[in-house]
Amino acid sequence: MKPVIRGLHHDHIDGSTALVGIIEELYALAGQPFPFPSIEAWREFFRNPWENIVKRFSTVTSVMQSAEALRRVGYAYGCHRADEGYLYVEAKFAPQYHVFGGLSLSQAVAAMYGGLKQAESERGIRILPQVCIGREVSPEQGVEIAKVVLDYAGEVALDLACDEAGHPPEKHLPAFRLTWGSPVRRDCHAGEWVDKEPVATYRQRLLRNVRTAVFDLRCHGIGHAIPLADDPMLVSYVADTGVRVAGCPASYLCGGLISDIRALRIDELLDRGVIYTLNSDDDLFLPSMSEVIEACDRAYAFTADERRKLEANVWRGAFAADAAKYVPQPA
Repeated sequence: MKPVIRGLHHDHIDGSTALVGIIEELYALAGQPFPFPSIEAWREFFRNPWENIVKRFSTVTSVMQSAEALRRVGYAYGCHRADEGYLYVEAKFAPQYHVFGGLSLSQAVAAMYGGLKQAESERGIRILPQVCIGREVSPEQGVEIAKVVLDYAGEVALDLACDEAGHPPEKHLPAFRLTWGSPVRRDCHAGEWVDKEPVATYRQRLLRNVRTAVFDLRCHGIGHAIPLADDPMLVSYVADTGVRVAGCPASYLCGGLISDIRALRIDELLDRGVIYTLNSDDDLFLPSMSEVIEACDRAYAFTADERRKLEANVWRGAFAADAAKYVPQPA
C-alpha cells in the first residue's frame, strides 16, 4: 500500500530501514564481522538513541568509510524509499563520520550523492540530499562542511544535527552565515532536547534554540521545534515567512521527550498556517510513517481539511525547486 503522505522532509539515511537489507553486506565490504547475533539484536541496540547517540550510530558509520560503501548506501536508500511509494524525500547524512578511512569531506559527499542520484534516475523519486553538520565538531570544521555544500549550488541542503543539549545552534553560526545569499537551503535540528535540569526552564531553553535557528541561522526549515506552539509570536513569524517545521511526533513519544502527542498542538499549528509535516525520523528503530500517521490521527482525529494540509505541506515546504513536478496526480 502506498503511503498517504508521499514525501519526507526529516529522514536520516543511516537510521533508515534501507540499511536492514545491506548492513551485513557493508560489514563484509569493510572486511569486518557483523558484531550482533541478528539484525533484530542490532536494531534493539538503538533503543533510546538520545543516550550515546554517536556510539550507537557508529555501528553503521564504521562500515561506511569508503566511496563504494557510501554509494551503495545512497543507492539502497533511494530505491527503498521509492519502493515504499515515496515521490520526494530529503535525505540526511553527516559526512564527518565517513572520513576515517581516508576520504575527504568532499569525497564522502560526492559518493553518497552519486548513489542517491543513481536511485533517483532509475526509480523516478526526487531526492534532495541534506548534508548535516554533526554539532559536536568545531565551528571551523562546520565551515568546511558548509563549503562542500556550496559546491552543489542548491542541489544539496545544509543541516545541523546530533547533540543539541551539548551544542546549541549558535555554535555553528559561521557555517550557516557562509551560505547566506546562496541558493543553499538551510535546515536545523532545534527544539528537540536540551539538558533536563533545571526542569522549570526546560521548554524555554528548547524555544531559545528554535528562535536561534530561525532568526540567527536564518533557516528555511526547523526539524522538531517541539515547543513551538508555546510562543504565538514565533508561530506567526514562522507561518508568515514560510519556515517549514518537520515534526517527528512518534519519535518524541518513544524517546520520552513528550508524554502526549497532543502537547505538540499540531492542529493549532496547521490552523495558524504553519507548514508542518509528519516524518518518521529514523524508522530503523523508531516508528514507521504509517505508525506516525496512525498515532497522530488517534491524538487529534484530524479533519479532512487537516489531512489535506499535512499532505500538501510536503510540497509547500519542499526544498527542491522542482518538487512540484513530483506532486501525486489524482487517480
